[in-house]
Amino acid sequence: MTPDRRLDQLEPLMADSLQKIDRLIEGQGKLVELATNTDQKVDVVDRKADKIDRKVDAVDRKVDIVDQKVDVVDRKVDTVVKGVADLTVSTQRQFSELTVSTQRQYEELKPGQEAIMQFLREKLP
Repeated sequence: MTPDRRLDQLEPLMADSLQKIDRLIEGQGKLVELATNTDQKVDVVDRKADKIDRKVDAVDRKVDIVDQKVDVVDRKVDTVVKGVADLTVSTQRQFSELTVSTQRQYEELKPGQEAIMQFLREKLP
């Protein structure tokens, strides 16, 4: 086989190989560009996720504060409820005592009232 004939056989193989290498290099460049863009997008997503985490933490702190305030209000409501119940019982007891006292006073005044009425009937025509 002559060198020219051998070269003619190798030339299409070399051209095909070089074309494939060029496509691989181009594909590699696209992969690098895609990886770079992906890294940038991941960085953006990470920053946004961090911002969301900070906001969630702030909301959690506010919820904790509200929970503490609700606990304080619950204790105050319990105190008021107990106070109203005690006041109601005390008022009912005092009303009962006043009713008994008023009835007793009426009973004590009744004979005098009857005596006055009898006196007035006798003296007035």
